[in-house]
Amino acid sequence: MADWVTVFAYLIAAAISATAASKASLRRERRDHAFWRATAILMIFLGINELLDLQTLLTVIGRANAEAYGWYAIHRTVQYYFVAGLAVFAAFAGIAVLWLTRGTHVAVRIALIGLGFIGLFILLRAASFHHLDDLLGRGFKAFSLWMMQELLGILIVAGAAWLYCSRAVRVKAH
Repeated sequence: MADWVTVFAYLIAAAISATAASKASLRRERRDHAFWRATAILMIFLGINELLDLQTLLTVIGRANAEAYGWYAIHRTVQYYFVAGLAVFAAFAGIAVLWLTRGTHVAVRIALIGLGFIGLFILLRAASFHHLDDLLGRGFKAFSLWMMQELLGILIVAGAAWLYCSRAVRVKAH
């Protein structure tokens, strides 16, 4: 059931983000429109990922390749470099997104915080360090701390999109 709650949360955040993209389009705010449209698409993809568990498929494919090509003995090292590469990519992507969103509505910046929470969740899950799994797997029976972190990020994104939608519509004159 917890997975369905997360999928539903992603879809609600996607719908509100799509509405924010529509509002930005009406206001002729191109960067905001592009941001909210990309956020809506990302939320849909993450909801689908939650439903289909694509990261587990990636793990299974990686493990099968490691065994088939004889490098399973060093799979922890490969996993470390994979996660380190993801972290470096995320850092550069974060800097680029901050630069691209300069001068946008404050709700865009708030949504970036939510996306950061979700990104950190994904990065930590990709690392899949067992002591983190033990710690963050705790919580309520159906809702672990992992899931609560993910839901917090989704809630921040949805709240920021809602904030963006709620501001008065101003259409710029040409």
